[in-house]
Amino acid sequence: MVDGISAEQAVINQVMASLPEVKSKKEYTLKSGDSLWNIAKKELGGKKLSNREIRDYMLLIAKLNNLTTVEKMNGLYANQKIYLPQDIAGKNPTDPQARTELEKSVDSVIDILRNDKTIYVRKATPDFINSYHVFRKRSFVQGMPPLESHLLYFTLDKNNKIRSVSIDDVKNLNRISLDYDIDANGQAKTNVYPKPPVQQLKQEDKEALFKEIYNQYENYKKNPKRFY
Repeated sequence: MVDGISAEQAVINQVMASLPEVKSKKEYTLKSGDSLWNIAKKELGGKKLSNREIRDYMLLIAKLNNLTTVEKMNGLYANQKIYLPQDIAGKNPTDPQARTELEKSVDSVIDILRNDKTIYVRKATPDFINSYHVFRKRSFVQGMPPLESHLLYFTLDKNNKIRSVSIDDVKNLNRISLDYDIDANGQAKTNVYPKPPVQQLKQEDKEALFKEIYNQYENYKKNPKRFY
């Protein structure tokens, strides 16, 4: 529970607050078996879509119709009339370009952590810092053996909860150091000069990133090794 509401409702509230304004709408009559999820998927067309894209558009439809809780979204019935977005202010919320550079960088890191089989973790010294480096093997020159590439750096508190994470931007803004320092609350500082404002990572993005890092940390504990 978060401030008296469920974690699911907290995510819904956060996403809805970030969605763009619908400038015009069209009427739609619900058919038997319709759900906001499959309506959103159909409205977005036949391209390959991520669950995040469908969810965001579904919540845009829900917000347009004042269906702001899970109970209201699940309470639809055949022949009920709702409105669908027709003209949206600014970028479509499902457009990858609508994601900030920080969010796209987090997406990239999560994808690597989930799918790259060469990932490994090493603990840094000294011990009291409780910090870890995550590496992967990458082929930079055709025909040459893969080389070690630094993916991210994270620190744990005394309860082994993530205290901070440092990752690169997808464009590698700072060639000398990792580009973003993200704290346990999802606040991100950018390591470039002049310093831009602190950015706030969405709760769901932060949790997804931390979850994948914890998975790698659990793998590390099975075969702990040092990084010097």
